[in-house]
Amino acid sequence: MGCKGSEVQILSPRPVYLAGGRRPGGSALILSRVSLQFSVGRYPRVVLTIVVALLGASGLASIPPVDRDEPDFAQPARQMLESGDFVAIRFQDTPLHEKPVLTYWLQAGSAALFGGPERNRIAAYRLPSVLAIWIATLLTYELALVFFDARIALSAGLLFASSPLAQSQAHQARADALLVAAMLGAIVPLARVYASRASPAASGSSLMNALFWISLAAGILIKGPVVPVLIVLAVVTMVLLERDWRCLLRLQPGWGIPLFLLLLLPWPVALLRSTGASFFVEAWTTDIFPKLVSAQESHGAPPLTLALLAPLTLWPATLLLPSAMEHAWRGRRDLPVRFLLASILPGWLLFELAVTKLPHYVLPFVPMLAVLAAASASPWVAPAPSRIASRLGVVLFAVAGLAIAGGIVVALVRLGTGLDIIAGISVAALAAFVIVVAGKSWAQESGSRAGSAALCGILASLMIFGIAMPRLERLWVADRAARAAASVAQPGVPVLVVGYHEPSLVFLLGTRTRLVDAETAASALAAHQSAVAIVAGTSISEFLRLARARALDLQSVARVDGIDPVHGHPLELEIWKIPPLKPAS
Repeated sequence: MGCKGSEVQILSPRPVYLAGGRRPGGSALILSRVSLQFSVGRYPRVVLTIVVALLGASGLASIPPVDRDEPDFAQPARQMLESGDFVAIRFQDTPLHEKPVLTYWLQAGSAALFGGPERNRIAAYRLPSVLAIWIATLLTYELALVFFDARIALSAGLLFASSPLAQSQAHQARADALLVAAMLGAIVPLARVYASRASPAASGSSLMNALFWISLAAGILIKGPVVPVLIVLAVVTMVLLERDWRCLLRLQPGWGIPLFLLLLLPWPVALLRSTGASFFVEAWTTDIFPKLVSAQESHGAPPLTLALLAPLTLWPATLLLPSAMEHAWRGRRDLPVRFLLASILPGWLLFELAVTKLPHYVLPFVPMLAVLAAASASPWVAPAPSRIASRLGVVLFAVAGLAIAGGIVVALVRLGTGLDIIAGISVAALAAFVIVVAGKSWAQESGSRAGSAALCGILASLMIFGIAMPRLERLWVADRAARAAASVAQPGVPVLVVGYHEPSLVFLLGTRTRLVDAETAASALAAHQSAVAIVAGTSISEFLRLARARALDLQSVARVDGIDPVHGHPLELEIWKIPPLKPAS
């Protein structure tokens, strides 16, 4: 079916859409091509890969497991390798009915290769998240390249990859980085379908269409209905805007839907045969539905909370955020703007209306926002932003950037080893660079605002994950306690944990670790079922009373204190052991 589309100017083999149908003149077009040749280089995807690798490797192995979600993924993945059961998801003996299986499979595969003999290296479980952010970065580049030129595409990829929000998920063994990769895997083919309405050069291929259906199946196996719901919202919005649904037939559903079902169905069918429907019922009743109607785990917030946090969560793209909004309004009739807004606004509104909110919920929209921001900074695509929009972006960027630098200082002083020379110089460099970029942008000096913002994001991410977080010792109480307990525990004998039942201790000490109450711990020690116990400060008095009642000879090995990273409360853990019997003389 023939479809109307926005006016297109072809640069190289890719379409470049210009706001309001503007077309650069001959000399401007030549200059733009020369600029691209010198500013982008021949290998932009290699540049993006190097940036993601640098940021991902920074702190990946030195940051301990982060309670509670990360070891809730890593430990069941480890148990899959130990038990050989890759269908049911369990934490020790407890079935988990919150997330589907693909994240666990990927982490188990990574741990089998890189997890060490005990499979307790957390970095191995984080590698799938790093790879997912790399894939999402390259797909952000491809999404921008559907509508714009390579310079804008590279800027968009850098803005996404350098975001501390994206890197926070790359550095955790969770599902959210995989989710954004699956989301983009469906968005890019969809963008090609709609771009092909205006230019055959942007038409999709069978490979791209396969990516769409594979990504939908992967999204469900990663986090249930999230990706399909967001894609459906985007599609419905585009159909209403373009008044055309037949373009969707270019996704080749005739073979795409069978491929989707072939990838999706084997695991739920196997799970139904082994455990029945309990997983699906409890996943909906205990995880999905409660997040929509109630504040799950005290994470409730009113509508517009995510929008108010956007200057911080979207940083460093914050520098261009008001300009991007202005450009979106001016170019609201242009196909690229309509498509990007359709893939952002309906899903964002859904998350604003849901009662449970966390800052990283907006991550699936960051790539599209990065593309819109990078496009708004290009003089070949968007008119110069108004002074109000430009300077508002500068103020928000500077405030958020300096807040990040200040937060690093406060965290190191209050929770870590203090502000040493390396950390001090790094924070000062970050703050100085933020001020310089803000100053030049305020003065509206020429240069790549998107590239400068991305460089600030790279510096901040390196500082946060490579320098600051590994040094926040008061947050890593469980890691310090596990090291102390492991140093005196007998090989193959489980450690007892009393009063502090976070999953990180199980991951660090092994699947056989027993999370028990004080009475059970005292009885197990008396029966020589264990020789070491980690006891929370709130349970020490009861534990010692029960131990004395059983005439146990206990010795304190170490005491560690700090802050509970889950609740933010002061935390104290003490390690006790039964000394070995002295040989009779």
